[in-house]
Amino acid sequence: MERILVVVLLMVLMVSGLAVIYSKYSSRLTFSKIQASEYKLEQLEVSWKRLIIEERMLSEHNQVEKSARKKMGLVEPDRLAIIYIQL
Repeated sequence: MERILVVVLLMVLMVSGLAVIYSKYSSRLTFSKIQASEYKLEQLEVSWKRLIIEERMLSEHNQVEKSARKKMGLVEPDRLAIIYIQL
């Protein structure tokens, strides 16, 4: 009887030890995934900030005007060519 109890307790001890090992392994994997996600988040935040800066730079009035003059050949009309309409 005593021997069976010892064997059962040893089995419980072994299962408990394996469970601890598995949970430690699982937590390390989870921690690794969290770190990878945080790194990717930091990269995306940097990229987002760069895009915001680029958008602001491109949307400035003089930048739009320069682009219109260069790419489309737009010019400012003469004062005499402007017709004012009163409503």
